[in-house]
Amino acid sequence: MNKRVLFYYPSNKRSVSLETIIFSLQKEGVEFTLLTTCEKGSFHQELERYGIKTYSSNIKKTNSLVYYFRQLLFLIKFTKQGKFDFIFSHLQHTNFISVLAQYFYSAKCIVVRHHYKFNKGFPNIPLKVDNMEVVFDKIINRLAKKIIVPSLGVYNGMKNHEKVNMKKVEIIPYMYDFSSYSKPNIKNCKAIKIKYNSDLLAIMVSRLIPFKRHHLVFSSINNLVKEGLDIKLMVFDTGIEEERLKLYIKENNLEENIFMLGYQENLIDYMKSSDILIMPSLTEASNNVVKEMGLMEKAVSVCKNVGDFDEYIRDGENGFLMDTENPGEDMEKILRKVYQNKNILDNLGKELYQDIMVRFDQSSLVLEKYKKLFIN
Repeated sequence: MNKRVLFYYPSNKRSVSLETIIFSLQKEGVEFTLLTTCEKGSFHQELERYGIKTYSSNIKKTNSLVYYFRQLLFLIKFTKQGKFDFIFSHLQHTNFISVLAQYFYSAKCIVVRHHYKFNKGFPNIPLKVDNMEVVFDKIINRLAKKIIVPSLGVYNGMKNHEKVNMKKVEIIPYMYDFSSYSKPNIKNCKAIKIKYNSDLLAIMVSRLIPFKRHHLVFSSINNLVKEGLDIKLMVFDTGIEEERLKLYIKENNLEENIFMLGYQENLIDYMKSSDILIMPSLTEASNNVVKEMGLMEKAVSVCKNVGDFDEYIRDGENGFLMDTENPGEDMEKILRKVYQNKNILDNLGKELYQDIMVRFDQSSLVLEKYKKLFIN
């Protein structure tokens, strides 16, 4: 008898890594159903193309307690009616709901944690944390019977800085069907290069929140521009830091050097048109953007001891590793170095491509771990 799995998720946006897991297990006989806590979107459409039924519990957020109570009741009723064997929950929002609901149905609950972003491991970096998110993680850690994390970085963060029984935590890396990515549009890429013409075109793809440390990148770009370097930075996504970052651009006359481009559907075109990704983030699990840049044979610069970067980024060979607490100095050295010799970037990009294909492309080892969870 095929196992019935409810994939419980708070977003409607596509994710190649999640789709790869779903479609790979579907071929092994697992029957998936998707339920999101938001309206239907591109993620639903893609799964429906493969015969997977999708649903939405898009409940209006009025009062937070009422909202979570209504989502809890919806999940309990939906799970009982669907007669699922497993609830496969992803991200904190739905993990919190699923661990509370698990006592009201027979399905086994497996939660996947995609973050470790609390600042306990970096006492010299004064960043505020969301106390409610900390409380949510404590509840999930206590009540969850099985927790999947994608990297050693998340595992060690939980082990060293959170009170959790690590016997119920397992590392299963992301896997990707890289062939499912759209190819860059050559015409779009040419237009982007013309529009943002410069000797060095950098890119940032991160939510605009303090833990991503855009301000450090903007400061470094400002310093390099003042030195006379013809460098530009394209910045993608949105977040609470947006207005403050825009004000910095204006106050430092960087309107011709830093461009806030929000969310773009054809992000892969911008990646292909850029020279290097800058990511001084403190909060990653197993970043997708770095792998996508590798797929485009582009160079990346990331911080040590964050997520799983240390597991596959080799400094100076397939990318750059920056100091975690004070990456600004490393960042400027790296940008000056590649500005003077852009051939370095080509070699780094080609090496990164080879490494991500070996490590992450539809890994049979990762699939076997998921089969043990749901089939064996």
